[in-house]
Amino acid sequence: MSRRFFISILSSALVFLLLAACSVQNTKSANEAGDSLQQHAGEAGLQPEKGAKLLVWESKGPELDFLKAVAEDFEKEYGVNVTVEAVPAIDSVTKLATDGPAGIGADVFSAPHDHLGNAVMAGLVLQNDVYDEPVKQHIMDSALEGVSYDGVLYGFPTAIDTYALYYNKKMLNQAPATYEELIQFAQTYNDPKNKQYAFMWNVGQLYQTYSFLAGYGGYIFGDGGKDAGDIGLSNAGSVAGAAFLQSLKNILPINSNDINDNIITGFFIEGKTAAIIGGPWLITDVNNAGLDYGVAPLPLLPNGEHPRSLSGIRALYVSSYTEYPAAAKLFASYATSRQHIVKRYEMTMQLPPRQDMMEEPIIKQDANALAFLEQTKYSVPMPSIPEMGNVWVPAGAALAAIWNDKQEPEMVLKKAVEQINTAIRAKK
Repeated sequence: MSRRFFISILSSALVFLLLAACSVQNTKSANEAGDSLQQHAGEAGLQPEKGAKLLVWESKGPELDFLKAVAEDFEKEYGVNVTVEAVPAIDSVTKLATDGPAGIGADVFSAPHDHLGNAVMAGLVLQNDVYDEPVKQHIMDSALEGVSYDGVLYGFPTAIDTYALYYNKKMLNQAPATYEELIQFAQTYNDPKNKQYAFMWNVGQLYQTYSFLAGYGGYIFGDGGKDAGDIGLSNAGSVAGAAFLQSLKNILPINSNDINDNIITGFFIEGKTAAIIGGPWLITDVNNAGLDYGVAPLPLLPNGEHPRSLSGIRALYVSSYTEYPAAAKLFASYATSRQHIVKRYEMTMQLPPRQDMMEEPIIKQDANALAFLEQTKYSVPMPSIPEMGNVWVPAGAALAAIWNDKQEPEMVLKKAVEQINTAIRAKK
């Protein structure tokens, strides 16, 4: 799991307690702002309110630089002054819960999609009723699904990421199309005494290992990750996926507690392992190491299915506390147009969530980007409901028991689901 996602997961669990207290207070504000926008849009189309000015929050880095550039264009076109401030995306929902009522919060803010459930329950965001069907057709389904909650679209997607297979071209002439090929390669390549392994990934993290479970029909929550009453981590598909996962210890005979992201990246860069699972966030390190590598979608599973990776979606959201909902929604829509998402990719190299960008020269010429985008077709958004915070620890313990101790997957996964259900009930 990327450091970015890990921090996001931890903060999501903590955010819920703070936001719950804000939900009742802010419901009226959200409704009033929504009604105001609907009236304005119905009378004159989506145009900025007279005297509108906006505050936008985004993480420091190239994504902040991008929004500053968009803000300049927006002001020239619509006459609305936009101030862009550096606020970490993983902190924006928590910060809005306090700054919004004080009248100093952002009108538009960036956040990872797994914070959306908490934000909606606290009444902090307005729905995205700007995108019409023609616009939605150009955006990846998984991106739209990730920034929706309870069937309602809220976010304006800016980026999507998932993980895929990195492989060393000096060791593998081409990417293995199936896990069977990777297993066969390991039989001649592996040298455990010298810590040389054909394939590595973060076994003990549900984030990456989920691809094995889901590829056999497992899932975290039902109804596209929204039904906490339906946990699929111990269904027949998850058990079958875990059984195959367990068999891979034959080619990676290391306990899960001795494997982490830094170790995996180090082994790959040093030429100790031929293939790893990783996300776009590794590209800079691998490029700096001068490695001759490629990226490919995850290999097919023995059942012939594609592994279904978890994906994360970055998006802009409109605050329910904004005094200028029309201007705020117009800015969020403007910033996520095809023209600006192309510019965002040029500046950030973060994968675009628009499927109509596959034909853009900057994407078509980048084989690695195409590989990640191909894998996103088989990805599912990480559940954004607050109950997801109860999943990681029991799931991680179950994976460790299956991998390290060779315990029966069905029994172990059933116990993990019981623990998750208990934790969810305790917080109601």
